Amino acid sequence: VPGKAGGQLSLSACRSEYESASFAVYAPQDLENVRLEINDCRFGKHVLSKSHIELFVVKCWYQAGRDVMFHDGVKRLVPELLLKDDALVKVDTRKQTNAVRSTNEDGSTKYLPASGKDPKALEELRPIDASTLQPVTIPGKTLKQFWLRLHVPKDVAAGKYQGSLRLTAQGITSVEIPIEVTVHAFELARSQKTYSIYYSGKLDPNSSKGTIAAHYKSEEQYLAETRDMLAHGVRYPNLWQTRQSGLVPRSLELRKKAGLPSDKLFILSPPGPPAGAATMVKLWRKLTDGHGYKDIYLYGLDEASGGPLRAQKPSWANAQKAGGKMFASAWKEDPFKIMGSLLNVAVWSGGVQPEKAKQWHSVGSEIFSYSNPQAGVEEPLLYRYNYGLALWKADYDGAMTFAYQYAYGHIWNDFDSARFRDHCFAYPTVNGVVGTMQWEGFREGVDDVRYMATLEKAIKKAGTTDTAREAKQWLEKLKGENPRQEKSWKAQKRPPEDLENIRSKAVSFINKLTG
Repeated sequence: VPGKAGGQLSLSACRSEYESASFAVYAPQDLENVRLEINDCRFGKHVLSKSHIELFVVKCWYQAGRDVMFHDGVKRLVPELLLKDDALVKVDTRKQTNAVRSTNEDGSTKYLPASGKDPKALEELRPIDASTLQPVTIPGKTLKQFWLRLHVPKDVAAGKYQGSLRLTAQGITSVEIPIEVTVHAFELARSQKTYSIYYSGKLDPNSSKGTIAAHYKSEEQYLAETRDMLAHGVRYPNLWQTRQSGLVPRSLELRKKAGLPSDKLFILSPPGPPAGAATMVKLWRKLTDGHGYKDIYLYGLDEASGGPLRAQKPSWANAQKAGGKMFASAWKEDPFKIMGSLLNVAVWSGGVQPEKAKQWHSVGSEIFSYSNPQAGVEEPLLYRYNYGLALWKADYDGAMTFAYQYAYGHIWNDFDSARFRDHCFAYPTVNGVVGTMQWEGFREGVDDVRYMATLEKAIKKAGTTDTAREAKQWLEKLKGENPRQEKSWKAQKRPPEDLENIRSKAVSFINKLTG
């Protein structure tokens, strides 16, 4: 972690924005009962309450490779989980094993193995994280990384706020770490991109308890997860709830409660045979109209190519005539020549390619990025760039990668599937989620695009001033730098490491144009 002993933690953000900082503590000898305490941040008479800052410990645990698509089963110790209670996951570095704490309904606890080949080992798992950061033990001659997440209130005054974080531990003098938070005077524009994601969570018609899995959720879990997606910039998670379950209305009510918008809904349901496609649109309309949804999208065959792709043309055409829209993923074959405007949103796999955006835009359709990479690779910078500035440079309309959660064994065990690693941005718990570093990186990518949109808006409003011309030239140069990527994310150039500098430059221009 960059920085120096006792160095200041600096964050800058707009009102309503989330922003993170991280630091590490090195223990020359065992440090027990390590505690962190945040103080309020102040700017003159204004107060940024400590209640808007969350603290986490970054948990390293064993995972089964880098690529989530084809794991090699080799155990790698990687930082991933953002925990309030470090003891939720127990790691044995000598045996190279993970264990997750399960809390029974009576409050008793036990640890279950989470790094073997048997998915049934976690069948009874009920993980519950703490609500606040718990004391931590740091073994001698090791580092422990911590994560600080700020959510700036929507009504706080702009300015530079000063605060501190106090670190205490048994047998040492407490340490004060200064915190500076810059709240920008301008408002961050809403992203012009549509951020969706494959979300397999759904309510269970047979039980209200939910599961610790990617699919069946309690209402508490469903609400927590949709709120988590919204907080990470994903405003349009797709809907997997089936009509037959009778729970679509309740799912939509929970989405509304979470704050998700209702201008469009991506539904993981096909239009069916040509003769019934219009009826299928009408059936879904009966369920969505009462909740204010404007556009509904039905799903084509997943990654279809060749004959199966062509065979869908009549169904898609009939669905569109009935007022519906179509979206579908594509990998082996570009569906443009076959489907053209029959496909309203092409969810295109792999690296972004500006020429693909141009072709889809030529028929009034959109293109989203998918599998660049899938969720679960423990590399925050990769997600920040590929689902942030890379999308913007290539003129893509949005993103819809796979998946918020999807497991091939048990979702808390990366080793119980013969081929795939679990695809996960946030791990399910009994009453919420455990976040990950890659998920935080994804959110920063969404925000990078929002800063670009804010600057573009400011340039347009400023007209022909010298500063506007300079800012426009800088944006054009930035957009022209490597806009096309290799199809495989593993073959792509390493993401730029100066993304914070790019954002700072954008902020500087915005301040000059709007000040």
